[in-house]
Amino acid sequence: MPSYTHDLIVIGAGSGGLGAAGFGGALGLRVALIDKSVEAYGGDCLNFGCVPSKALLHVAAQFAGARQATAFGLRAEGKADFTKVMDYVHGQQDIIREHETPAYLEQEYGLDCRVGEAMLTGRREVTVSGQKLTAPRIVLATGSKPRHLKTPGAELVKQYDNESVFSELRELPEELLIVGGGPNSCEMAQAFCRLGSRVTLLNRGERLLSKDPAEAAHVLEAKLTEEGVTIRHQTEITKFKNARTAMLASDGVPEGELTFTHLIVAIGREVRTTGLGLELAGVHTKDGKIVVDDYYRTTNPAIYTVGDAYGHEMFSHGAEKHNTDLWTNLLSPVDRKHSLKHFSWVTFTDPEIATFGYTERQLQKRGIDYETVHQSFEHDDRAVAADYRNSVLILYLSKPRFGSAKLLGGSMAAPSAGEMIQELLLLNILDADYGKLTNKIYAYPVGSRINQKPARDRAQQRLLSPLTKRLLRAAYRLQNR
Repeated sequence: MPSYTHDLIVIGAGSGGLGAAGFGGALGLRVALIDKSVEAYGGDCLNFGCVPSKALLHVAAQFAGARQATAFGLRAEGKADFTKVMDYVHGQQDIIREHETPAYLEQEYGLDCRVGEAMLTGRREVTVSGQKLTAPRIVLATGSKPRHLKTPGAELVKQYDNESVFSELRELPEELLIVGGGPNSCEMAQAFCRLGSRVTLLNRGERLLSKDPAEAAHVLEAKLTEEGVTIRHQTEITKFKNARTAMLASDGVPEGELTFTHLIVAIGREVRTTGLGLELAGVHTKDGKIVVDDYYRTTNPAIYTVGDAYGHEMFSHGAEKHNTDLWTNLLSPVDRKHSLKHFSWVTFTDPEIATFGYTERQLQKRGIDYETVHQSFEHDDRAVAADYRNSVLILYLSKPRFGSAKLLGGSMAAPSAGEMIQELLLLNILDADYGKLTNKIYAYPVGSRINQKPARDRAQQRLLSPLTKRLLRAAYRLQNR
């Protein structure tokens, strides 16, 4: 039996690597966790992504609330002090970082934390700082990096992305141009608009949030437009004339020029594949991604990927899902296959856009028979009281021959939608009948009561059919003579 320095080696100390290494350490395994610097521990989520962006959105929400309160007599004017805003953002990061440092991880989980550039130098070998480490299994949690525009003249412009905007941006942009139509673009557009920037969002597609239902995306777009964000769909930058001027085109037709003071590019991310020694370990790449199977294995069966390196769900909780599957496969003779049946994601704008389970596109691709339910918030008491009646809930339900329907997936566009869908996601995970919600008593008037309304409406339709009503009348009269 070969002699190894460790039971497991994990490269990358972001969401994926921390989960993979932490669980191994909790089991008492000898686990080496490697990242290029102490500051890199915590990964994109802590340093550049989820944590700072949500802290920024929190501050921006205070400004929005103050402006909304002017309708009731409050006086509010001015823009954000960007230095103070970023001090708050970085301060919240530091609180979380305390539990993701090498010293903490070594003490709490018994990990062997290494700092330095790691490279695969064999099929089960990693070299870091001139030292060779070996293990029967290696996990690549090497993350991804933001894509940048390669438009003619791009070298003239400073392209901020989700990483550099939190580490390099020093002032509140006067005229901010954001390129992209996904979650990050929408969050940044709303945040900076609320803080006082004039924001223009350019989107190549026909609408925002192409992976969420169009109906939900339209609710968000209406809100962004109401708050002052200028949104231009099917529009691209054809050339940068100078550091502050972009030439635009729509469907190939010139649309003039647009000036800006700052540019944020949010057009997706690409997996890191260079500088890792993949070829030395027999790990193949294709089309800029690491070649992996549905069980997280690379072309070297001793090496796995999780997190953004897997090349699919590039969310921090995507890494959590990958690690749950990975550790099942490492500990069990029955492997768990990657599946999105119970996955969810949230765009943390106001309103939030939350999606769970199968999307409509995935249901159609799999040939699953389903029914779509559209639930308006127009007459929901909490939505009326808190002024979000334009919200929407969309559910995809199975169409069984007998019994109640199951929740296959759905989306919600509403304030705190990410919280409100959690019970729906639980029903989806448990494969429980959606009709079970009919018997739940909600504290009136919590927002999540909207989850129950379609279930009760369906039950009432069955209950109040002509035949059922006749039977129930007879039962009542017989019981109450």
